[in-house]
Amino acid sequence: MKQIVIIGAGPAGCSAALALAGKAGLRTLLIERYPLPRTKVCGSGLSPWTLTFLDQIGVGEAIRKHAFRIHGASIYGDKSSAIELRGRHQTAVLLRSELDRLLAEEAQRRGVELRDNLRVQRILREGDKVIGVETSEGPIEADFVIDCSGARGNFSPRARGNFTLHTMLGWYEGVQGASDVVELFFDSELKPHYGWVFPESERRVNIGICFAADAGGDNARERFESFLERRLAKRLRGAEQIGRWVGHPVHASAWPHGEMASPGCFAAGEAAQMVDVATAEGIYHGLVSGRVAGEYVAELAATDQLYSREARGRYPWLMRRALGGRMLGGRALMGALRTPVLDTALRFSNYDATRSLLRRAFTGLYHG
Repeated sequence: MKQIVIIGAGPAGCSAALALAGKAGLRTLLIERYPLPRTKVCGSGLSPWTLTFLDQIGVGEAIRKHAFRIHGASIYGDKSSAIELRGRHQTAVLLRSELDRLLAEEAQRRGVELRDNLRVQRILREGDKVIGVETSEGPIEADFVIDCSGARGNFSPRARGNFTLHTMLGWYEGVQGASDVVELFFDSELKPHYGWVFPESERRVNIGICFAADAGGDNARERFESFLERRLAKRLRGAEQIGRWVGHPVHASAWPHGEMASPGCFAAGEAAQMVDVATAEGIYHGLVSGRVAGEYVAELAATDQLYSREARGRYPWLMRRALGGRMLGGRALMGALRTPVLDTALRFSNYDATRSLLRRAFTGLYHG
């Protein structure tokens, strides 16, 4: 019986665990450093393709029962008025603490062992062979590791040439004009990225910004204060801030890279920089990359190929096949948003063709 250890119980880790659950000859251990449920800095949006993927792995119905349904998006340009887009696509917002808890509980129901409040300190090796992980409570045996430790994990090497995005967000109740639509704000201080208002319930929203590191360094708090004052000051009068502002850097890769596979270990999710470079969407990329990792590890274990050089070379190719098209689309969208194209499109938004194009382009920004 081979033991597969997964580090991190976020979307990537839980998706990998669900892919491995019940596989003959394998025992899966999912380790999370914090007690579940735990707070996670995230816009918490579930895009249409995220909900479709959750349906495919058998958890969509449970997620929808807890999520707040979204029925459209309001897009604000730098100089133009807003356009509201409504369509047939289903989107939702669900706190990451709830999403991760529901996914981890489903993995447990399918036979995965979950140990939370346990910190993995390093991967143990004998030569190129993984023999376990060192944790805050001592060593644990492992035949293979899937690293889903997130943006701050240090078990897998970073790709050269990756993008660093900064995020900052806060929670509010009683914001004027909040409804069942997400709001996306593109202006000169954030382009090619954006600010947002995501409703989590009828009264509560999360408000945040995302911007590139090369757009002004690490002054996320100052940028957030400026965004709130410029775009939302009137609407926040009388609103109550819930808790404190939080933020962290997000590392995104332009393309699935070879560093995500090392002897005895595959990385997935944010640990492999599988994040959309334009939208900072990580939930969908985490779920898909986790499933790719889990399914491939199960395949390799069944044929006793876990440590083959060919397997390590093929793993990034599998990621490219699963996510490459969406990652290229993110790069194209980011390039377009560096230009005045959005404001131009918004000025012609009364035309059905323009509205259809905007709807397709921005559906993915209901992200996580």
